[in-house]
Amino acid sequence: MGAWGGAIRIGKSMGVIAALGFFFGAIVGSFLNVVVWRVPRGMSLVRPPSTCPKCGHGIRAWENIPILSWVFLGGRCSRCRQPISWKYPAGEAATGALYMLVAIRVWQDGLPLSTLLPWFWFAGAMLSLARIDWEHGVLPNLVTYSGMAFAVLCTLAFPLSRPALVNSANPHYGGMLTRRVVEAVANAPLPEWLSLRLASLVHCLAGMALGFLLLASVHFLGRKALQAMARRTGRQLPQEALGWGDVKMLAMTGAFLGADAVVILLAGGTLLGTLVGILAAAFPRKGQGRQAKDLAWRQLPFAPFFAVPALLWVVAGNWFYWAVLPFLP
Repeated sequence: MGAWGGAIRIGKSMGVIAALGFFFGAIVGSFLNVVVWRVPRGMSLVRPPSTCPKCGHGIRAWENIPILSWVFLGGRCSRCRQPISWKYPAGEAATGALYMLVAIRVWQDGLPLSTLLPWFWFAGAMLSLARIDWEHGVLPNLVTYSGMAFAVLCTLAFPLSRPALVNSANPHYGGMLTRRVVEAVANAPLPEWLSLRLASLVHCLAGMALGFLLLASVHFLGRKALQAMARRTGRQLPQEALGWGDVKMLAMTGAFLGADAVVILLAGGTLLGTLVGILAAAFPRKGQGRQAKDLAWRQLPFAPFFAVPALLWVVAGNWFYWAVLPFLP
């Protein structure tokens, strides 16, 4: 009974963690719906209060309960009875499920609960960036800059919220590339509270700098290459291969997850985007022909494809390591 009782208690604990993660994530998902709708349009996140976009009816508290309100209202506004998009409850449910998985991972890995702060913020930021980039083709500074700032604040306030400081040798925590420097700073002859924060800050800033430099190089080199191709072929090509928004998104990723994640997630996002681009060009929409093949490469946003491996990282760890593990000696 002892072993069974322990297993039952562990199962209940994980169930509570999962439920709390989903509940909190659904609330955050409701806010992200506001971010995705208002930020690209230059609107305030605070004023005016939430209203029906079709009749202007003010959304009351009981009508704003994540997921449930949409179900109880039959997917329609309570005043004008016009349909409310399914994207709202879907976004809330997706964020809830993601936060639930992140909370389970933190609990199973035995990481400090403060780890949830940066990982929840990063997961929410990536979801909103992917949705905004897909719908509007922009990556707002409000999301990327606030993400970088929050990563630095968490680093200074809760240095052990970075798993690389808890176990720098674990490949799932993004600290392999900066391990020696971080450990040297952590072991410096300084007060422990200071050395830990400095080591955590080094890990954060190194990831941010690497993310910025990698895509900034692609931005400038890609722009030069496209200009040369346009002159040579006489065709109208995009002016840049990647925008500055993508550069800042990768810098934000490095600030949260470290230098290892920057390299692996950039490769994963690029590969996924390339595969989708090839499929889009190979199977254009009916009636568009060659023009669709050209547009397929111009119109594909990067953030949605980058978000897939990035979110997988915070849920399951270094997925690249899992992929190559069977081939390691």
